[in-house]
Amino acid sequence: MTAHAEPAHAELAHAIDAMPLVDHHAHSLLRPPLTEGDLLDALTQAEHATDRAAVFDSQLGFALRRHCAPALGLAAFADGAEYLAARERLGFDEATRRLLQASGIRTYLIDDGHAPERLMPDAEFERVAGAGAGARTHRIVRLEALAESVMTHAVSGMDFIERLSTALEHAAASAVGFKTIAAYRGGLALPATKPTTSELTDAATAWFAASASPGTATAAGRGAGDPGASARLTDRVIIAHLAWWAMERGAVLQMHVGFGDPDLRLDRADPFLLQPFIAATQHTGGRLALLHCYPYVREAGMLAHLYPHVYLDAGLALAQVGANADTLVRETLDLAPFSKVLFSTDAWGVPERVLLGARTWRDATAGVLAAYVADRGWPVDEAIRVAELIAWRNAEALYGHTFIER
Repeated sequence: MTAHAEPAHAELAHAIDAMPLVDHHAHSLLRPPLTEGDLLDALTQAEHATDRAAVFDSQLGFALRRHCAPALGLAAFADGAEYLAARERLGFDEATRRLLQASGIRTYLIDDGHAPERLMPDAEFERVAGAGAGARTHRIVRLEALAESVMTHAVSGMDFIERLSTALEHAAASAVGFKTIAAYRGGLALPATKPTTSELTDAATAWFAASASPGTATAAGRGAGDPGASARLTDRVIIAHLAWWAMERGAVLQMHVGFGDPDLRLDRADPFLLQPFIAATQHTGGRLALLHCYPYVREAGMLAHLYPHVYLDAGLALAQVGANADTLVRETLDLAPFSKVLFSTDAWGVPERVLLGARTWRDATAGVLAAYVADRGWPVDEAIRVAELIAWRNAEALYGHTFIER
């Protein structure tokens, strides 16, 4: 950093550190007790990443040692063994409280669909976050998980369709938005036209029959062959129906894009595959929030530039790339209007991911905006305003809720 940039960076860093955050896409935490293996496994997207060296000797590991160690009373860059020992010494509740409160996140929009049986209920999450910190949660409904739950009670394909309609409306009464993981369930090439009633009926009938077939893996643990036992939803017609329902209802529909778990095919998670669907839904009143987007951050930014109802974030990958997070933050600000860029962590399971998502975003954003001030003549107060839009104001505008107490 040049000497010219240093004063701007200090002022911006101070302002951004003080900003409350709205995490517009996160998950709850694993229930205690939390083993070392649970912690290491939850820190990355890899399967069974329980090797200490693989976790700590990485960009994420260095960021964790830099930012999380001080929250637990250690020196920055304490080694992995010291960190794990301090966590054990403090205990689950105290370590979790310290890490969550150090993030400065005041509101979490919680996706309820990934392994909910292993995670804390929202009330418990708020308790362990610390009532004094004022952390609050709101619900994001994962559409595929909801449909799978409905299928477990259906007695036919038509019954499933009727039950699904009721369940969606019931969920909408308490949710601030919806999410689809279409990228995992066949890809993002959603159709530019809504599935017809006939197509939906045929798809539901076929899924019901497959769910009840002997040998089908069930999502709810019911015996294979039981009527309505629910298989994993991969039918693209039903997934498209769910996405179109959310858009036509005028809801916010979060959509996973890019980097994810090992069962994701990255070539099917390119946001440009969505362009026909995006173009067709721009007058529905619904809004699309493209989640994470790495390595397709610029592509997502282009879609947010072109279409009025498209928003994006660079969550999930921010903590994983650690010291290189400035590249992702900069790319979110290339083409997308600043009013359409959001903050998220996609933290799942452990509070380290919450703090790392917040801390890497704050540091990277301060650095990127300071360079704009020093090298491009941006007024400092304007740079601070842009950061505040991303930190929480854009989330309030998009979801239509007051998340930060004034």
